[in-house]
Amino acid sequence: MLPALTLGFLAGLLLGSYAPFLPLTITALLLLAAVTITILEHRGALDRSIGHAAFLAGLVGLLYWTISSHPAPTVEGSRFFTDTPVRVTGVVRQPVRRFPGRAVLVLTDCRFGPDGIQAGVLDRVRVTWREADAAFLLGDRVALTGKLRAPSGFKNPGGFDYGGYLEHQGIEAVISVTGPGQVALVDQPATRSWWTPWRIVERWRERLRVSALHSLDELAAGVYLGMILGQSGYVTPEARDIYMATGTVHILSISGSHLGLIAMLCFWSIRGASRILPSRWLLILSRRITPTRLAAVLTVPPVTFYTLLAGYEVATVRSWLMIMLFLWALWLGRPNPVLVTLCTAALAILLHDPAALFDISFQLSFLSVLAIGLALPLTQSEPDLPPEGGWSIRDRLHTWLTGYSVITGSVTLATVPLVALYFNQIAWLGLVANLIIIPFAGFVVVPLGLASAVWGLVVGGDALPAAALNQMMCDGFTGLVHLFAHIPGSEWHVASPAVPMMVLYYGALLMLLVGRQRLARSATIPLVTAVALMLGWWTWSPRWAQDSSVVRVTFLDVGQGDATVVEFPEGKTILIDGGSSYDSLDLGRAVVGPYLWDRGIRRLDHLIGTHPQLDHVGGLASVARKFVLGRYWGNGIDREERFHQRLRDELRAKGIPEERAEAGLVLAESPSCRLVVLNPPRSEDGPSAGRHGPGMEVRRDGSALNNLSIVTRLTCGAHAFLFAADIESKAMQRMLDHGDALQSEVLKVPHHGALSSLHDEWIGRVHAGNAVVSAGPHNPYGHPVERVLTAYRDVGSHVWITRDEGAVWMTASIQGPGLQIHSARERSLHPVLPGSSMMVEELGNLTRVWQRWIES
Repeated sequence: MLPALTLGFLAGLLLGSYAPFLPLTITALLLLAAVTITILEHRGALDRSIGHAAFLAGLVGLLYWTISSHPAPTVEGSRFFTDTPVRVTGVVRQPVRRFPGRAVLVLTDCRFGPDGIQAGVLDRVRVTWREADAAFLLGDRVALTGKLRAPSGFKNPGGFDYGGYLEHQGIEAVISVTGPGQVALVDQPATRSWWTPWRIVERWRERLRVSALHSLDELAAGVYLGMILGQSGYVTPEARDIYMATGTVHILSISGSHLGLIAMLCFWSIRGASRILPSRWLLILSRRITPTRLAAVLTVPPVTFYTLLAGYEVATVRSWLMIMLFLWALWLGRPNPVLVTLCTAALAILLHDPAALFDISFQLSFLSVLAIGLALPLTQSEPDLPPEGGWSIRDRLHTWLTGYSVITGSVTLATVPLVALYFNQIAWLGLVANLIIIPFAGFVVVPLGLASAVWGLVVGGDALPAAALNQMMCDGFTGLVHLFAHIPGSEWHVASPAVPMMVLYYGALLMLLVGRQRLARSATIPLVTAVALMLGWWTWSPRWAQDSSVVRVTFLDVGQGDATVVEFPEGKTILIDGGSSYDSLDLGRAVVGPYLWDRGIRRLDHLIGTHPQLDHVGGLASVARKFVLGRYWGNGIDREERFHQRLRDELRAKGIPEERAEAGLVLAESPSCRLVVLNPPRSEDGPSAGRHGPGMEVRRDGSALNNLSIVTRLTCGAHAFLFAADIESKAMQRMLDHGDALQSEVLKVPHHGALSSLHDEWIGRVHAGNAVVSAGPHNPYGHPVERVLTAYRDVGSHVWITRDEGAVWMTASIQGPGLQIHSARERSLHPVLPGSSMMVEELGNLTRVWQRWIES
């Protein structure tokens, strides 16, 4: 009964999330579900009580989502979303998340204005504080001044919708501040209040965080803080990539394996210690409590302490709930099926926070435990009585390895689509790596780290106790993961699977696991074949079937920066720039790479860094590391800044030299397309001249760098695309010498629409039918400038701005004049309101949902 209730409630929450956009469709689905359940009940295929309970749970879930979901900010609240800084005060609602150089706070009970008395407009605000110099606790009321923004993210085909994710978490506004003292304490809760125990825990966590950072190096501190305190933000992106490649990234945050191993270690130790007590003591003890019950009771405090110390995230609380239910069953002396425990934990978490349904951690962790619960019967084939003489070590090892293989294989099979969907990877190596990594973490690194944490809290001090030993264990742990990561093919990137294909996959897998005893061999073989074919297809992730007569150009949404992907009809791929890279976000890793993998692209024939500025080549280092490269083109100017040196280091590691692009060079050519360089001007001293520039003044002068950026023009049949990088009026004047060769059907507007790139004669000479501006929202430069946009519209250009449209992609046939243009904004769902056009609006949303599902 409980699994049916849980499944119905989950389905209801899912339907509830789509209710504003597909009300008629959801009503039809509910009617269809009611009819289907009724038919199955009449035929005796479904118990009446189970069917009714599941349907009722679905209705409750739908209603619960509708009631508890956070509505979009009202008009009154949205009026604060301006470029004018506003004073905000609010109460810290969640444990403050710490990262190198920044902290993230979630505030509730927010008040606005200079007097801080206007309340109830925006309930939950997310604050990013860079250069944070103070630690706040739960219940603290803090004040800051900054610009409030609506939650937003990058909008790209199949890309992660960060803005939507924040909205699902109930975040109604975001605000960023920089500098020490920018967030100030206003008030604290009473000494004895609801917040008191949580504040004590947060003080412990902050003391341990500071001690670890002072006592361990960067890599070891990242491992320690992630595995002991649940603060995985200190793990470097490079280290995270290695853990992801080996299928062990879950180790870096507190997951079920951590708590489960600690609980197992405590339970076995306590029960074993009680059994070796003197017989007299054991007799006295057994009159009151059995060793098993004693171990169950005494395991609760350390597991609970670890859960609190880890920041009680969703995955941690889920694991804690399951362990508590399991220990309760041991106390009662009753078997506690895994599925019942899982369902109880899921309902508890979703009743507290329905939005957890869309949390990656929730989905992966619950799916993993579900797979374990369904796979456990497959491992329980050992006879009840051991053979004469008992089980040998070899037999026990064989049994354990068999059970581990079945369970790990089941978890891998269950999570492959989700891992591919969210991370564009198939971590096949995890099957072997986890066999060694998980025990090492659970029985060595975590117990040692917890012991050091407890001892540090008891004795105090700035240093982490046993720091040298923790350093050595964390280094050994990291070294072991690095060893696995160097296995060829360990990092295997794939395209995100389409949602309909995922549904078919899980349906076939569920039939195999649940109905394996009822299925005939004739039905089993096709199901196994279907699962294997889908796994093979995802692993292969072939290049999207592209018409050999069609060229595709995609202007990605990378915020305030540039990244353009050009796909020739014959399959050749060119990437022009790769967006920016910050301490907290690398656009090459987060946006460009996933888009290319989703297109089935693993090789870039040409990589072009138009000029060495952060918003253009900052993300190219990650791209160079992850993809097979043909040739790299730059403008010959070197810079000492770290972002450019990272790129050059990656190119050097692959043995790819930087070639200088200059006017007149045919950079790429195929039977149907030709990419020609129009800027920078040809050097009289040869192609290598200018590598270190006309001088240091060029490298420091942003305008000079912009005017030497690489401009290319692509011609494919009757179509022409001009990629103008960041050139300004000086270079635009010089390029007028190209005459009619500038005219293009599509233009990437230079310099994000800056006023310095306004040149009326050049704009008229290009005379683009479509002008694409790559600019981010609320950028500090005011790009694009309205005067520039007007100039393009005056010559008949249709202006596309990635800030508003998201990614813009165009396909053109080389055999005709047709040009098809799409944007990520077209995929956005619109609320359906009652009225005569209700059906039309919903059909539009159904089309958008299908498009999003098949391109995911």
